[in-house]
Amino acid sequence: MRSALIPILRREYLSRIMTKSFWIATAMFPLLAVAFTVLPPIMAAKSKSSIDPIVIVDLVGDYFPVLAGTDEKEVEGTRAPLQLDQGGGEPREAIERRLNIRAEAGEIQGYVIIDGETLRSGDLVFHARNPSSAIGADWLRNSLRRSMIKYRLLREGVAGPQIEAAITGISFGIEKATNDPKKKESGLAAFFMSFGLVMFIYFALILYGIYVLRGVLEEKSNRIVEIMVSSVKPFDMMLGKILGIGAVGLTQITIWVLFSLLITAPQVATVLAISKEFVPAVNAQALIFFPVYFVLGYFLYATIYAGIGSMFNTDEEAQQLAGVAQLFLVIPMMVLLPVIKDPNGGLATGLSLFPFFTPILMYLRITIETPPAWQIGLSIVIMVATILLMVWLVSKIYRVGILMYGKKPTIPELVRWLRYT
Repeated sequence: MRSALIPILRREYLSRIMTKSFWIATAMFPLLAVAFTVLPPIMAAKSKSSIDPIVIVDLVGDYFPVLAGTDEKEVEGTRAPLQLDQGGGEPREAIERRLNIRAEAGEIQGYVIIDGETLRSGDLVFHARNPSSAIGADWLRNSLRRSMIKYRLLREGVAGPQIEAAITGISFGIEKATNDPKKKESGLAAFFMSFGLVMFIYFALILYGIYVLRGVLEEKSNRIVEIMVSSVKPFDMMLGKILGIGAVGLTQITIWVLFSLLITAPQVATVLAISKEFVPAVNAQALIFFPVYFVLGYFLYATIYAGIGSMFNTDEEAQQLAGVAQLFLVIPMMVLLPVIKDPNGGLATGLSLFPFFTPILMYLRITIETPPAWQIGLSIVIMVATILLMVWLVSKIYRVGILMYGKKPTIPELVRWLRYT
């Protein structure tokens, strides 16, 4: 490493890590994580204590006892109390008007009318005070469906035990095809953990790439670069900035990881005390190759963003070209589903070997179904070669663009910059 890189790297690192904005941004992530973890249970607990009843209008006369006896825990637990209304001999229209008034007054969540036609057709309607909150009322739909099947079978003379066996729910699970029992039990959980790392690479590459771009723009706007370039080569400045901001990013990530380990340590200890089999068996290769593709992806996109920042004078001018760079990160996210469905297919293989897509798609393939070793090795070689090529090209643009002010460069001007030695 050139001697000039160390002072530049140190300056880039310390100038950012000592700012209030860095620590505020670093603290926001764990605070939001705690908020999303703690607030939902509190809000759910409060909402459970103030659930209004749901009225079941039983116009056939003997349906409500069947409903109340079906999945008693699910119906009468903490979801919502059920109230019986036998109609009192009123026409259906009068019943609806009366219950609509109660719903609008906030006395009930809503009502369901069960009559002979409903039992025949199976068409149930929940008249809800707030239809949007009723969308998630799966417990009500399931209970009504199961109780209606039970009621029909009872009317046909089927014995109670046979009915319970017939309406017993069927579960459908997914597990990994492997002879390792630990991997078989935790395959899906391990995938979601690895998929979270894929999403982290995506957001981190965008975030820290923009940091590099704005760092270059800031130095140009403050004319700091004019002083630095008199004693430091532009290439050293570009590489020092990339390494310095990368070190800032790694510091931030390290803080987040340590905080996550701290808040999850009690839960992990509890799980381990019960049984180690509950711990997801994460693909070891996914953990090994995560820093590889993260670092390679960072260097590739940070170099591109540094070149973009050197070409323009303001953030507004740079956004259009920065959007093109971001497109190379968005496209892999658009093809995640085809890659997940067929990770070793021709489409997944071809796209994952395209260097600008490799950090996301090749790593995704590794987390799902590890591709052949030659493909992993080839992707790393292609990325390293691409990074070297981009550093060579961008350094030429950076060398000239870092001192250019005023108008935006045209394509012919960029070609001339690339020809400069």
